Amino acid sequence: MSGEVPFEAIAPYREQALTHIAEHMELPGFRPGKVPAATALQKVGEVGVLEEAVELFVKDFYPELIESHKLEVVGRPEIRITKLAANNPVGLTIRTSVYPQIQINDGWKNLHTQVALEPAVPATDEEIDKTLAELQQSRVKDGVVPELNDDFAKSIGAFTSLENLKEQIKKGIGEEKERAEKDKRRGKLIEKLLETTPLSVPKIFIESEQEKIMAQMREDVSRFGMQFDEYLKKINKTEEGIRNEFREQATKRAKLQLILNKIAEEEKVTTDEKAVAEELKHALEHFPDARPDLVQIHIETVMRNEKVLKMLEGNTKEE
Repeated sequence: MSGEVPFEAIAPYREQALTHIAEHMELPGFRPGKVPAATALQKVGEVGVLEEAVELFVKDFYPELIESHKLEVVGRPEIRITKLAANNPVGLTIRTSVYPQIQINDGWKNLHTQVALEPAVPATDEEIDKTLAELQQSRVKDGVVPELNDDFAKSIGAFTSLENLKEQIKKGIGEEKERAEKDKRRGKLIEKLLETTPLSVPKIFIESEQEKIMAQMREDVSRFGMQFDEYLKKINKTEEGIRNEFREQATKRAKLQLILNKIAEEEKVTTDEKAVAEELKHALEHFPDARPDLVQIHIETVMRNEKVLKMLEGNTKEE
């Protein structure tokens, strides 16, 4: 949005702007917050004061502007002064991200019929033997490899015999394969949902997802006992370069979240308050410095997403 604002609308903010500048200015010979207004004016000039006055004006004007245009905006606006001189109209350009209009095709409810759940391949003898060998190696003591027998099985956990241990390993591998097939099917359904929902994703949402990806990467690197700067040098990349590499992934994640939000709104999907409270309590025990309000929003979003994704898979039963 671009236009001009009468100087008379800016003028009332001039004194407030000059006071604000003087209070936050640091000059030799003056205590913090005690710089005289006349000295501050001399230092920044009239144009500097007017720029600050425009900023203060926009803080009051912007909400009214958004309300008058019935816009659902996100993030902070980008304000550019295109023309500024005392006693003349002020030229302004205001750019802001608008929450996108999302049209969900009802066909999403039938996407689950287009993607079959592939049966999981049962655990093979080779896979079972490999797991047993790994368990053996984990129990090596003083260079002695334990023999695979009933006593070994009992030493691992609540197993009655070696055969019982093998049965449980087979069951565990099978369950893991089933989960993998379900995840694969969910991934295909998500791709179809994205394909059938045209949506231009605002930059602010993409950048937010990029930051989440970068934060996770920093945490992973830290877990391995390495500084992130050291890691970047080791792989010969810059943070900005990595951020750009993940732009497509971040765009998909942002688009998916916007779509899931819209479906949740249309289908009136809610979260269980008790379950949220329990998860919040556990989360704060592990991350005591985290902001409870932000953690709660994250938990509610994850739970709501899971409900919508199960609907996408054709599972409408409440758990």
